[in-house]
Amino acid sequence: MNTKKPKILLVGGGTLGSVSPLLAVALEFPAEYLFVCSPHGPEKKLIEASNIPIITLRAGKWRRYFSWQNLADIFWLKISFWRSLGIIRKFKPDLILTAGSFVAVPVAWAGWFCRVPVVVHQQDIVVGLANKIMAPLAKVITVTFSEQKNSFHYKNKIVVTGNPVRKITTHENPEKIILITGGGLGARGLNEFVKEFIPYLSSYYTVHHILGQDNWDQRARQENYTAHQFATSEMPDLMSRAELIISRAGMQTITEVAGLSKALVLVPMPNSHQEQNAIFLAKHNAAYLVKQGQHQIMARYLEKLLNSADLRSGLASNLHNLFPKQAVENYVELIKKLL
Repeated sequence: MNTKKPKILLVGGGTLGSVSPLLAVALEFPAEYLFVCSPHGPEKKLIEASNIPIITLRAGKWRRYFSWQNLADIFWLKISFWRSLGIIRKFKPDLILTAGSFVAVPVAWAGWFCRVPVVVHQQDIVVGLANKIMAPLAKVITVTFSEQKNSFHYKNKIVVTGNPVRKITTHENPEKIILITGGGLGARGLNEFVKEFIPYLSSYYTVHHILGQDNWDQRARQENYTAHQFATSEMPDLMSRAELIISRAGMQTITEVAGLSKALVLVPMPNSHQEQNAIFLAKHNAAYLVKQGQHQIMARYLEKLLNSADLRSGLASNLHNLFPKQAVENYVELIKKLL
């Protein structure tokens, strides 16, 4: 009997959203892992905490508009492809997993060239450019919702798994806490937008605000208010203790909030894929959607939510029920079939 652990190459970076689903799977499936990530993204600390070896890869960025930087990035793309070939030939993975990001594109190409199966995970409602490029090379494309089946031309490759996230213990009795978070990088626009509401919120609840590593200057000076630059380790505890969460609309954070059954107000990044995530949830009455700058709408929603436990509970229940369950387990079963 062969007891040797399979080798799995994980690829993602630039944001935590493309890394977190892969780490959630790696925690539950025993294998020998290697993580290829971007050299300057926020993900390195998170990966290192999982004790997975890291190789950084500069791959450039594919833009949908004209930029002279595109010419330089063509050069970096060629270099990163050859580096990816070297990584794959040395590590000899049985499988490559990615949840998007441009650093994954040359690795997926190299994996396809070396006949290593590639699995591409699409968590957001709108398909990102990197995943569109990798889709023809993928053995399997996994998606969060069944509604996303028509997002790709390669429907025979699509498997609905849900969105894998880390397991967070739920507090049976949530505290009077409001959590404000702009995602892994923080969000200056969101911080500025919510600033005027913090005195009102802190008169009802204790407010915890994840500002982002470079946004410490935006912290409020208010009673019942605690600012955090970067809350990687504290985040699960804060999320599980909170009664209400105000957040950007990245699917990773949304999925974790759904698993905890929390009331959620989404302020998506303007002119980004996050807007479609938020619209999808709002259509299912699973979250409130407020566009950045809609101060009166935010004030009205907050007043309703803070004064109605039933409204918070109903919104949280709808969010929880919308997401497919056991996404990590579904993903693990898929990996077993492919190995």
